[in-house]
Amino acid sequence: MQARKASITTLAKATGLSSATVSRALAGLPSVLPETRDKVLQAARELHYVRDRAAVRLKTGKTHTLAFIQDRQDATQLGFKDFLLGLGDALQDTDYHLIVLPQLAGHDALDSVQYVIERGLADGLVLSYTAPQDARVRWLQRMDFPFISYGRTQLPAHDSVDFANERFADMAVETLVAQGRKRLGILLPAADASFHQHLADGFAQACQRLGVAGECIQAVSLDDPPDAIYQWTRAHASAFDGLVLTREAPILPLLSALDDSGLQVGPGASQQMELVLRYSSPLPQYIRQPFWACFEDMHRAGHALGSRMLARFAQPDLAPRQQLFTPPPLELFHATS
Repeated sequence: MQARKASITTLAKATGLSSATVSRALAGLPSVLPETRDKVLQAARELHYVRDRAAVRLKTGKTHTLAFIQDRQDATQLGFKDFLLGLGDALQDTDYHLIVLPQLAGHDALDSVQYVIERGLADGLVLSYTAPQDARVRWLQRMDFPFISYGRTQLPAHDSVDFANERFADMAVETLVAQGRKRLGILLPAADASFHQHLADGFAQACQRLGVAGECIQAVSLDDPPDAIYQWTRAHASAFDGLVLTREAPILPLLSALDDSGLQVGPGASQQMELVLRYSSPLPQYIRQPFWACFEDMHRAGHALGSRMLARFAQPDLAPRQQLFTPPPLELFHATS
């Protein structure tokens, strides 16, 4: 005879708690004390409890699913894996699940958001690559649908998590100027994202404040193919003595082009080029040319997004919050004594 399936009532009897408390603990609600939640989860594991998601949806109308709409640019980011792991880790041991849906090929970004909502696939959304006047954010606000963005917008206040890109660009300029560099350039991501403007503003303001020439490079972006980075570097990098890279993906073609052009990289007056790099993966550990580096913790960003959405699900009336991570100090990588 097949063993009877464990239920919330079974867990309540096993733990000595009320069915309502067990249900809240399984849902990961913050109103449940951590030790109570651990007790319920331990009993659930021991009794092989599996929540009937279809029954829950019929009863509550909730999918207990968080959807991340993956911008197609995300696939090129070396820290994207850690971002997803952080997002998933935030939901661990809760009743919520994460689904990742790539932006629909050949469609407007808003179409992907509407696809999720119109089919009832999730209770909330995570967006990336936000634009200053992001149509997805504007539509979600009008629909009063729970969401959070990795990146700020200029629209009415909404939940967001971001890296203080203006401050990173300012720090990069300060570091290069302190090393005696006077002709600076910054390689930026594609121009339609908010963080492009944040980086450009921070860079330009710092160059003006410190009295050095600075150029936001327009001919190539960090989202271009490696060969485009290589060719631009071969043709134009000699016009600069300091470059700021806001992502590590193009560092290999750029360094190859500098080497092929005979330009020496590193700190000190004898070197013709000095680099500042923001990174989010282990790749820079294996580059031997010296450069200044700033780490962006993508796991922390993903975890913050997931945690905020759980709080939003538990308390829909929470006031919107913008969480901005301050860049850590720049480090000099691989300098020889």
